[in-house]
Amino acid sequence: MNAKSNVAVIGLGHMGGPMADHVIAAGFAVRVYDINTEAMAKRVSAGATATDSPAEAARGARFVSVVVFDDTQATEVIAGNEGVLTTLASGAVVSIHTTVKLETIHQLSKRANEQGVTILDAGISGGEAGATAGTLLTMVGGPDEEVDQARPVLLSFSKEVVHAGPLGAGMALKLARNATSYIMMAAVHEAMELATRSEVDLDLLRHTIAETGVFDQALAPLSLGGPGGLDRDAPLELRAILEHTNRMADKDLGQAIDLAERTGASVPVIEAVRACFNRVVRL
Repeated sequence: MNAKSNVAVIGLGHMGGPMADHVIAAGFAVRVYDINTEAMAKRVSAGATATDSPAEAARGARFVSVVVFDDTQATEVIAGNEGVLTTLASGAVVSIHTTVKLETIHQLSKRANEQGVTILDAGISGGEAGATAGTLLTMVGGPDEEVDQARPVLLSFSKEVVHAGPLGAGMALKLARNATSYIMMAAVHEAMELATRSEVDLDLLRHTIAETGVFDQALAPLSLGGPGGLDRDAPLELRAILEHTNRMADKDLGQAIDLAERTGASVPVIEAVRACFNRVVRL
């Protein structure tokens, strides 16, 4: 796909708007659609063409980026009465950047394949700042040929395009990534509550976490090769380390729960982790 290819961007909100700006700047012929006419006008001033429906935006396009809010909106702008599938020609590619259920992706892919259009799931990470800077990390699921076809457009707003695997793999990777982020945020919140109720300054907590490799430590399970536990032929030394880690975790988390009980802190994440931590370093 070269810079003269026709590209449609559907959805010009906090993420889609800046993404469209980068696609325009990269020299693609861009048609845009959003219910917010001001958002479209801003892109028109940069060289895009405004349209009055997703179908019209996609007319003649070889590639479509969908950056809407949820499954319902994604389904409507792709497969609805005025959706992009009503005008796209065989060989076009539709990239779903919206975080949606894998079931939605596969349903839309089935509809699209009936007319020779390929759906890619292309989760994006980096927030509005990354979209504005053009430094998103885009996680794509889909066939090799179509991912390669889409890559020039995706790279216009991404610092890296990761081909995660077949259809659905990009969204699965993003959901796993997001789950990690939210779980860690909840854990830090509970640590803040423990510290505050124990009259420990939060700046000291931040410093201690930053200076003791907490987040690097959190990635340690990835070094075990998979979530299923150690191979039977794993070195005895490694097995001993993991046994020690399990004992230490049970003790330390138990003491954190005791502190929470004494100070009145609510720590459901800590309690849940203690109950299942042996799964993390399963032997």
